Amino acid sequence: MGFSDTFPFLHPVSRQRNHKKVISNTAGDCEPLLEGLTLMPEDPALSLPEPPPPAAGAPAGGQPVLDALPDPFLLLRPERGVAGTITDFICTYANGEACRLHGHQPERIVGARLRDLHPSHCAGDLFEHGLRAFEAGQTVAVPAPGRPGEAPGAPRALRLFPAGGWLCCLWSGASEPADLRRRLSELERRHHLLAGHASDLVIEVDADHRILWVSESVQKLLGWSPPALVGRPAMAFVHSDDRCRALRTGLGPRDRGRFEGELRIRRADDGWCSMGGSVRPAPEGSGGAWVLCLRDIQDRVTIRAELDHSQHHDTVTGLAVRHVALGRIREALDRQAGTGSMLAVLSIGVDGLTPVNDALTHAGGDQLIAFLAGRIVRAIGEPDRVGRGTGDEFIVLLSDLASAAEAAHRAERILTACRAPITIGGQPIDPTVSIGIATSAAGALPDELLRDASLAMRQAKARGRNCFALLDDALATEAHTRLLFAAEIQRGLVMEEFAAWFMPIVCFETGEVTGYEALARWVRPDGIEVGPAEFLPCAERRGLIVRIDRLVLRQALVTLSRLPDELTMAVNVSAATLAQPDHPQLVAEALEAAGVSPERLHLEVTETALVTVTERIRQQIQQLAGRGIRWYVDDFGTGYSSISHLRDLPIAGLKLDRSFTSAMRAKDTKTLRLSQALVGVAEGLELDTVAEGVETIEEARLLTSQGWLHGQGWFYGKAAPLEP
Repeated sequence: MGFSDTFPFLHPVSRQRNHKKVISNTAGDCEPLLEGLTLMPEDPALSLPEPPPPAAGAPAGGQPVLDALPDPFLLLRPERGVAGTITDFICTYANGEACRLHGHQPERIVGARLRDLHPSHCAGDLFEHGLRAFEAGQTVAVPAPGRPGEAPGAPRALRLFPAGGWLCCLWSGASEPADLRRRLSELERRHHLLAGHASDLVIEVDADHRILWVSESVQKLLGWSPPALVGRPAMAFVHSDDRCRALRTGLGPRDRGRFEGELRIRRADDGWCSMGGSVRPAPEGSGGAWVLCLRDIQDRVTIRAELDHSQHHDTVTGLAVRHVALGRIREALDRQAGTGSMLAVLSIGVDGLTPVNDALTHAGGDQLIAFLAGRIVRAIGEPDRVGRGTGDEFIVLLSDLASAAEAAHRAERILTACRAPITIGGQPIDPTVSIGIATSAAGALPDELLRDASLAMRQAKARGRNCFALLDDALATEAHTRLLFAAEIQRGLVMEEFAAWFMPIVCFETGEVTGYEALARWVRPDGIEVGPAEFLPCAERRGLIVRIDRLVLRQALVTLSRLPDELTMAVNVSAATLAQPDHPQLVAEALEAAGVSPERLHLEVTETALVTVTERIRQQIQQLAGRGIRWYVDDFGTGYSSISHLRDLPIAGLKLDRSFTSAMRAKDTKTLRLSQALVGVAEGLELDTVAEGVETIEEARLLTSQGWLHGQGWFYGKAAPLEP
């Protein structure tokens, strides 16, 4: 083993080339950047048996040792001509003693040629001795070249010996090549220890982007042997999609700056590894052009890609999520503009998903959705045209259609594909879907198309499911009207256009008013009165009903405070208000603010709302009842609650729905018997009773004869503002 094999960190020196080509900085065009570079693996340079030896400076970590030498010491690298022969040696390092010997500062010596440092000797045999020592791997002792006027006793002998890719010049004195070799060997041991445990990859390249040196970590990170890479073009190992960026921002002319980012680097097994790091200009005089410091970030890139995928794809079906589907619709609309072709958006809703979730849990429902997603994709033939909407909805984009009939034909194909039986959790299921179709019009927006398709899908469900429906203009107009109406309600609440009106409640036996029911009314600025049947359903859908309930409660209690103490006030409580955690507190605050006794307040909750009663709501009802507030079940006989609620909740009274009263007016025998039975239940539980919708004296007498205690309706007076 030669001395150069012992110290591989003393990198071999490359040939100096005349770098004539100019690397273009034209943004967006990498042709000039890549011109002249042979990058592909089939490049013969990638299989050179003896790649050109690379250049390097002083050994890493070796400067303290060399600086401490008591004798002059130079490191020189060979300079080669076009034919590859050594034509001179260039100084890459000079210790302090060598600088004093030559009478120059280090910056004047480093980079200088041997022929320039000692022209007279190089004209003779000094260069030949150095060449023989370098090529033969031997130590050659020659008379020491001095300088004019040197002091007596100056060193008179010079030893020339190779070390890796360098030629070492050591003037005779206290230091010996063997001692220097020992010190460098210790540095080499430490270098290997550091390189073996390094997690980063360090690469030095020349101005032609050929690898001069690579750290040993390349074996562990990429599977390459370091010697196999030396002399090869670095860009051959960079992914083709990343080369332009690296050349444009980093590996260009030395004055271009630095590059920091990510690159995909080829592994020995022909795979790719994502690596992050930086490219820096190599130190002047080192012989290299660039130093690349790279770190394996494959795990980070993989996680980032998975997160990005999850943000754009549904986890159950793998389909594009809603915002991605909208983006594809937008792109299709842009492409369609001016072509005369038609575009359609299909909203596909899964029929009967709730029963599947109830029977097989949501995991079973997800399996059903995944099954149907696959069937829809196969029916369409293009996965990129299918997306997942919200809940049980799929979104399908159809473009380049000749007519709406073609969209309907594709919808029929989807219906057929989806209705084939499947088995989930051992249970046979006959799935069906309902499809809404919306076709593009001039100036249509993606959101509008999807909205229209969803409206049509709901229309298909209303027709009986397992069918498709094209958007009905009247349906779209109705939806738009509902939206405007909701905005009007919100504006009316802000402008205080809503108020509590009051309908009297009368004792059947005495005919006297015993209290009032507070009802919400909306009078718009133009004087038009909007009935509760019009605005209450919309307010419930838009989440505005709680604000209306609280407004009516406050106004009702203020009005009650001005009425005689024997009168009561009934106030309706919607299911949404009942579910508010702060409802008991707000009721208590309103009572205190109005100065009204809790016993005078009756809170009415519909029978249907009782179905949603949770343990927390049950406790709130009991809390208010404990204060003296009386609870009534409104519209009794029309909802879905169990009669057990009358037993388990602190209910004080029942209100017979007006539909019973109107049926009694028509002499309906079954209604008469039901009414009689209900009053019997109330009497057995000692509950108060109120019959709604009383319009004639005959109805009042009939209800009285059955045992109903109170009544309200137009016969006793319509709802109106109440002036005490």
